[in-house]
Amino acid sequence: MIYELIIGIAAAWCFAKLLKLLQDVKQEKKFDWNFLLHDGGMPSAHTTLVVALVMCILLEEGISTLFVATAILALIVMNDAIKVRWITGEQSKSINRLAEGKKGFSKLEERVGHTPEEVLVGATIGVLVPVLVYLII
Repeated sequence: MIYELIIGIAAAWCFAKLLKLLQDVKQEKKFDWNFLLHDGGMPSAHTTLVVALVMCILLEEGISTLFVATAILALIVMNDAIKVRWITGEQSKSINRLAEGKKGFSKLEERVGHTPEEVLVGATIGVLVPVLVYLII
């Protein structure tokens, strides 16, 4: 049913965001609702979201054209998180160091990508939470 699909995806994403919020609070030693808007960090909520979508489609339809399409989408998102977005963050760190103290320079966001471990944890959440939702509902 569509409700299990929506609940499974939403629950996985919320769980990943909660873990990320707790990780940010632990790291920064303070609580800030804006932490929920941060990209990067443990776990990858983007990965959780697309993998949960793949799992829900698999649980609903089995192996299908839609399942294959969403699996390919998930692989693209995970590859982007590890490679393109991670490199962007590393470049931002370098640019920020070079431009530190320069008049008119706005600091670039440094935390935009993920390590392979962060993506793996996000994928694991994306697999497990929808399965639990389907078992409970």
